[in-house]
Amino acid sequence: MLYQLKGIVKEINPPNKLVLQSNQFIFWEIFIPLNLVSLVKENFLEREALFFVVPILRKNEYIEIYGFITKEERELFIKLTTLSKMGPKLALNLLSVFSPEILRDIILNKKISELSKVPGIGPKRAEKLYLELKGLFLKPSQKGIIIPPEKEIILEEAKSCLMSLGFQSKEVEKVLYEVFEETDTLDTLVKKALKKFSPKLKEETFAGD
Repeated sequence: MLYQLKGIVKEINPPNKLVLQSNQFIFWEIFIPLNLVSLVKENFLEREALFFVVPILRKNEYIEIYGFITKEERELFIKLTTLSKMGPKLALNLLSVFSPEILRDIILNKKISELSKVPGIGPKRAEKLYLELKGLFLKPSQKGIIIPPEKEIILEEAKSCLMSLGFQSKEVEKVLYEVFEETDTLDTLVKKALKKFSPKLKEETFAGD
């Protein structure tokens, strides 16, 4: 999947679509959160910028690219678009109004009325959306710890590292959620998971002999 795009911001078309030139011949159209438009205009027009991007195939006809300044926004956007009745436009509207941290605070503290500030979301839709987002944000580890979005990125990176070593997706997820603690870095999380896997590795080694 396309992950990053770097280039010169050539223009910004209302309301929130910019044109990024990555080389002499290639130009990208990228949709960005509305709250980034003024920032990009003031600081990056005709300058080099880096965006974390998500390409989405629309109606099996064409690809739209959505861009963000941070990895956390990109990861949350991907998660939001997995929810029922949450298309990329509505997910982008959410991230145009709330940062990942603020959206998480809204869900954790049940500030449902705040969701109505997002274009396209009325009071009734806010209630339904809260229930969906609750399942997204209130995802506890097996130790009962609520995992913040920024830590979920570490979990995903740790999962990729372990799967590259030959472990299966389901068993990796199970072990990671068992050993996870909020203070973990990627390095410590992978080491703890490998320690958990070590008895199995020994068994497989002897079985192979």
